[in-house]
Amino acid sequence: MSQQSENTPGKKSDIEIDYDHLDVARIMDEIKARLAGESGRESSSAGAPDSARVPDFDLESGDGQPPARGRVRRLLLKLMSPFRPVIKLLILPVYDEFQQTVRILHNTNIRLDHLYEVTDRDRHNTIVRLDRLREYTKLLHSLSHNLVVEMTKLKIENDTLKARLEIMEKDFDFLGQRERALEREVFE
Repeated sequence: MSQQSENTPGKKSDIEIDYDHLDVARIMDEIKARLAGESGRESSSAGAPDSARVPDFDLESGDGQPPARGRVRRLLLKLMSPFRPVIKLLILPVYDEFQQTVRILHNTNIRLDHLYEVTDRDRHNTIVRLDRLREYTKLLHSLSHNLVVEMTKLKIENDTLKARLEIMEKDFDFLGQRERALEREVFE
């Protein structure tokens, strides 16, 4: 959580990181202070004039170019290393979807390639098969149409027969009532 205070000229100070309570701003400030301290020691120990000293650049304002880009990049990659599992975990669903899409496209390409490799004889056989299927489809369509027509005729005939039956039942009832009425008149 804190920086070791070993500022001896021969030994570099290590930055300790508390991964439970991560404070990126503090870590970056410690890195900047360490780099500034190292560049100050190097220039004073070498006896170099101030004009040969590397000027401090303000990375946030965009003035000039950042010093030692490779060193800063390595340091940032080292700081990010504890977060690699989390980053991979967040990227994994996207990667899986990408892999699945690639597999689907690959299978589709294989099928398309297979269709393009069909020879003329296979094309002819395929055309004959498709014509036969079209004829079967036409026959099935005609058959289903004829079945619908016949079922409709049977339904109409059934309804007509039911109506005639009802009329005959009424006539039978009427004749039965008439017969009873005539019997009463005769026997009275």
